[in-house]
Amino acid sequence: MSEVEHGELDKLQKAINSLTGPLLQKFKGRATYYVALALKGLMQKYPGPAHSPVIWASEKQRRWYYATRREAGLPLRYTRRADPMSQRLHAQWGISRGETEATLGNRATYAPYAQSSQYQTAQHAATGWTTDEQAADKVMSDGTVKRIVEAHITAIVREAFRGL
Repeated sequence: MSEVEHGELDKLQKAINSLTGPLLQKFKGRATYYVALALKGLMQKYPGPAHSPVIWASEKQRRWYYATRREAGLPLRYTRRADPMSQRLHAQWGISRGETEATLGNRATYAPYAQSSQYQTAQHAATGWTTDEQAADKVMSDGTVKRIVEAHITAIVREAFRGL
């Protein structure tokens, strides 16, 4: 039986240690970014036509909507993507990257009412807008997260053991 050189064991130990150090941080940053990208793809999808008739949260909301549109000189009917009051929900999704995490967010002021599982209105639910919770459930259940994590773990292990 041949003996393993001490230097080779040191290299192996260094490679293993790197998996719990900087490379692990790099993995977290990469993997969370790709998961955020998958979520963004689901959240950006427009549903079918708006539910009709409109399901108002309250009479006060209904009155505010029509008064605001009249004051602005806009037609009473909202037109998705082309309306002057639209903040273009689809285009407002963005990912902020940190060293070890990524955060998906939306700058449209009404985004929570359209897509947050906590605040989504009955009208947006009836129209079919995907909520944050539904998107997260989907990427977990369809194997997207598993594939992303496995791919990045494999890449990190290869990187740690390159040259051994």
